[in-house]
Amino acid sequence: TGTGGASSQPPAESKPDQGAGEKCTDRLDYAGDPRPNAEINSIGADTGTCPEPQPGTPSSGTPKEDGVKCTDQLNYAGDPRPNAEINSIGEETGTCPPVQDK
Repeated sequence: TGTGGASSQPPAESKPDQGAGEKCTDRLDYAGDPRPNAEINSIGADTGTCPEPQPGTPSSGTPKEDGVKCTDQLNYAGDPRPNAEINSIGEETGTCPPVQDK
């Protein structure tokens, strides 16, 4: 009575090819990656391979308060990014991103 063969799971270090119609940001954990999701997904769509997640700068940003949007917590006036993008970064990483100048 055999217990099975090799696992069909790829090693964690492998770069998974982008699944048909599946975004890289839905396949891998990009929390803390400084790039916007659209950029990450475009790389995957253009190359057929999801890029490796990049670590964010641990000292940048402000810890997000529970139940408070980053745009309500910090003054992002003059930041060129849409509020939705700023708040998404806060939700995904738990850290409100630093304010960017125009």
